Amino acid sequence: MRPHPSSIPRPVPPAAQSSSSIPQRPHPVRATAGSHFHLAAAPSTAPRPDPSPPPWEALHLVAPFLDAASLAAASCVSTSWHTAFAADDLWARLCAQHFPSALGLLLDTDSDRRCSSSPHRRLFKLFRSASVRCRALPAPRLALADVSFAVDVVTASGDNTLSFLVAADKAAHVENSTGLFLFGVDLSGRNGAIGPGEWRVRWTAVRTAARRGEEPAALLMMDAKVPAARAAGAVAFGGRGEAGVSARLPAPGCGGAKLDAEVVVELAGEEKGVGKVRLGVMCECQYVCADEGLRYLQHFLL
Repeated sequence: MRPHPSSIPRPVPPAAQSSSSIPQRPHPVRATAGSHFHLAAAPSTAPRPDPSPPPWEALHLVAPFLDAASLAAASCVSTSWHTAFAADDLWARLCAQHFPSALGLLLDTDSDRRCSSSPHRRLFKLFRSASVRCRALPAPRLALADVSFAVDVVTASGDNTLSFLVAADKAAHVENSTGLFLFGVDLSGRNGAIGPGEWRVRWTAVRTAARRGEEPAALLMMDAKVPAARAAGAVAFGGRGEAGVSARLPAPGCGGAKLDAEVVVELAGEEKGVGKVRLGVMCECQYVCADEGLRYLQHFLL
């Protein structure tokens, strides 16, 4: 049985096909007289607004983790920051952490609380300033080039056996004494001898570099006798040895460390010929540093 002609599907012409199923090609743009082109502007990239600062309530969460310097700096930024970072409980925590004994100075009374809005901050500042004052001493204003040493070695008979004057910066440092107030003077070429018997040593420090309008100043460091037995025991059987003497130095100002001036003479032979003389300043059997010795001298020479 043949199908009815009306039931047979007929082919659809290309022109009648739906435009949605056929890809469309863009038509070329033809410029004609009097035509105008309008180009769409690219979307503008507006600058992003600055992020808003965190709410001031968040500052209270950060404050307990700051140190004293950061708290003091942050409390000066604004009023809200001052309210957050100047709270007295923050400084109470720092006092308990660094200076717990200082809390005994605060009496827990209403009258003391009214005297200051932040008593713990004032207490922390007080004890912090005390620790700052324990800084290193300043460098001396007196230099080694400004000082000379005059030494006289006199025998018991009164004869001037040996005398010399040497600038402090020209005196050689003793071996392994770098940075100490300890000097050595080689006198082996003088052919000086002390001989038997008692002898005396006088050591004077002189400020030779006088400033404008000032006169030279001097300080007697030592004037002490050396017993004959000490020198005889130092040199035995014509060999070599040392004989020394020390004397307490006057205290600078109101007390201070107890310093001693020491002079050691190297002797040789039966005539006790002088080879080298050592000059130094000691504190509790140890030589002081050069700066400490100069600070002591400047108290009397400047």
